[in-house]
Amino acid sequence: MNNEEQKEFNSNHQSFLDKLDNLAEQAAEAQANIASEGAKHEFRVKFKHYLEEKMAIAAAETYSEVLQEVQEFINQFAVGIADRTLEVESSTAKQIESFNADIPSFASFSETLANQRSKQSNLLKLEGVEVNSESDKQALESLGIVVNSDN
Repeated sequence: MNNEEQKEFNSNHQSFLDKLDNLAEQAAEAQANIASEGAKHEFRVKFKHYLEEKMAIAAAETYSEVLQEVQEFINQFAVGIADRTLEVESSTAKQIESFNADIPSFASFSETLANQRSKQSNLLKLEGVEVNSESDKQALESLGIVVNSDN
């Protein structure tokens, strides 16, 4: 190997080493960027989870407080309405005590049946009934009136 070749070899060797250093530096930067992005993402996920837990706890506590206040409000409202209702009942109770309702008398089935039988028996007592047609005869028979065929 001559001197010129040695210089070229050394130059190529140095260039190769510089490129290896550059490649190692780029690889280290890529690893650092990946690690940085991974750490940022992990932090965001953990922070989001932490905030969601705290928000869920705070929401449950707030809901519990509001629920208790609403229950107390409704109970107070119910007591107020009950007191007012009792007051109205006590002021009107005397008027209601003196109220006497008329008891209606409705016709019973047996009374109505007896009245209808009475009417029918009165029809049987009709004298001088003229049967003008066959339909008159059937109508009278349906009422229970026996028509003499003599007429």
